[in-house]
Amino acid sequence: MNGKNNFMDVKDPGVVAITGASSGIGDCFARILASQGFDLVITARRKERLESLASELKQKYGINVETIPGDLSKVEFMKEFGSYIESIGNLDVLVNNAGFSTAEDFISKNSDIDVFMRMINLHCNATAYLMHAALIPMRENDRGVIFNISSTASLMLHGSREPMYHSTKAFISAFTEMVQHKVSYIKSNVKLKSICPGITHSEIWGETGLAEPNKFGGPMSPEEVATISLDSYQNNDIIVITGDHNIEEIVEWKEITYKKHGRYFSKNFTKSGLYKKL
Repeated sequence: MNGKNNFMDVKDPGVVAITGASSGIGDCFARILASQGFDLVITARRKERLESLASELKQKYGINVETIPGDLSKVEFMKEFGSYIESIGNLDVLVNNAGFSTAEDFISKNSDIDVFMRMINLHCNATAYLMHAALIPMRENDRGVIFNISSTASLMLHGSREPMYHSTKAFISAFTEMVQHKVSYIKSNVKLKSICPGITHSEIWGETGLAEPNKFGGPMSPEEVATISLDSYQNNDIIVITGDHNIEEIVEWKEITYKKHGRYFSKNFTKSGLYKKL
C-alpha cells in the first residue's frame, strides 16, 4: 500500500517494530499497521502466536513480517533486539508494548522480589534501551514515532495499589516526555508518545481477557487504544490519555491529591518551602 494511506501520511511506509505483539494492544497495532502497508518486526515470548500472526498478515496484506521471539526482561535478549532495531535503516515506528502486572505485594515479607526486578527490567530498562536504539535510524531519517505503552496508573499514585507497577509506568511517561523535549530542542521531526490507557480488555485480566468498568466508564478495547494512539501522531501531545472517561478519573485524582501534604507544592507553601499554618 502507498499513496499516503497510512497514519504518517507518507508515500513510502517503512518498518514497524512491536514488542508484546502476541496479544492485546500489541496485536492490534500489528494488524492496523500491516493494513496500512508497513512491514513488521514483532517480538513476544510466545513463538507460536507470533508465527501465526505473521502468517496471517503476510497472506492478507502482502507485507514482510519478521518474528523474533524472546523475553525482553532478560538483558541478553534486550540487547539483541535493540541491536536489530538499530540496524533497520527505514524504521518508522517503535511500539514498546511489552509489560505485565502482578498480584504480588511489594511490602509483604512473602512477596517474590524477583518479580519486581523483572518488572523494572521490562518496563524501564527495555523501554529505554529500545528507545535509544530506535532513535538512531529515526534521527538519521528525521522521521518516525515511538509509542511507549504506559498507563493511567503512571499519573495516579495511589496507596492502595501496587507501587512497582505504578512507579515503572510513571517512569515510562516521564522519560518519554523528557526525551521528546530533548528531541524537539534539536528541531527533529521524530515524535515520542506515552500512551496511557485506563481499564482495557487484555490478558492482564486473566484468561478471558475481559475487564470490568469502574465508576468513570470503560473498559476500552485494545483496538480503540491502538487507533487513538495512531491518531495522536497528527498532534503534538506527548502524554496521550485514551478516552474522556479516563481523563475524568485522572482529573479527580489530581484534585484529591493536590490537597494532601507532601505530594504537590501549592499556594499553601511559602517561597522558603515552609508550610503555612492553616
